[in-house]
Parts: sequence; C-alpha cells; structure tokens
Amino acid sequence: MAQYTGHMPMACGKVETSTTCEAEGWLDVSGGVQSVQDTEQTRKSGEAYTISGDTAAIVAGKREPMELTFVILYTEADAELYQVVRAQFEAACGGDFCVRWSPSGGGAGSEWITSGKGILVGFTYPPLDASSGGPILGGFKVKVPYVETVTLDS
Repeated sequence: MAQYTGHMPMACGKVETSTTCEAEGWLDVSGGVQSVQDTEQTRKSGEAYTISGDTAAIVAGKREPMELTFVILYTEADAELYQVVRAQFEAACGGDFCVRWSPSGGGAGSEWITSGKGILVGFTYPPLDASSGGPILGGFKVKVPYVETVTLDS
C-alpha cells in the first residue's frame, strides 16, 4: 500500500466554543487555545463465559461520556477565552458548554469534530514559575456525552 498523502500538521486547526450549543453562536477561540487533549471516547462492553468454548462472548454497549481538556493562554482581557470560560465555570450551576474543532483549519468542506451539549467540569487557574520564560497557561475540561464528525459547507 502506498503512503497516505492527505495528512496535515497538528498546528493548523481551528477551535470554537459555544454557550448556546446552537447552529449560530460559535466563537472562534483558536487564538487562545494551545492544545486539545483527551479526545478518546470509550464504549461500555460486557462479556460472559460459557461451559463450552475457551473464549468469552462479548457485546458492545453505549458510548461513555468524554472529558475533553483544553490548554489555553491566560489573559486578563474580559472578552478573551480565559476570562469567558472562567466566568462560566464560576457561575452557580455552570451552564451549557459545547466545543468543536477542525483539524484542517475549518475551511469550506472541512471536517469538524463537534460535541454534544456538555458542561464545564474543570478549570485550571494560572500557575506561576519564576524559572520559565513562556506564557502563562490555564485550561478547562468539558464533559460531553459524545462527539461526532460533521462536514460544514462554510
């Protein structure tokens, strides 16, 4: 088999968030996101052994929720990602939160990995390190029931 040629760099994607989780209302936050992590989803499974045979009978169950992790730049500007997510996380009982990302950059015809309606379950406040010369990073975790791959026209 020939080597694949449709691969792309990990550093050229696009990330968007939404507190309405509707078709409209997505906010491009790519300028504040360093990475998207913990993107594996697992499925429940079960097994049973019978008297006859040497292996288990296995069956698949439902997909388990995911906790997606986003590493973000710490900024103090009210309209930028760190402050928007912090305010949502600190609000009583939180609220809906959805995420989507496009590995290829989000152009017309791009695939987007889009979450179901989720909630913020973790927030990383800014650490300090006097020996570092890099920017301060924070982060958040959003628990979602699923992600799905969709292709957007624009």
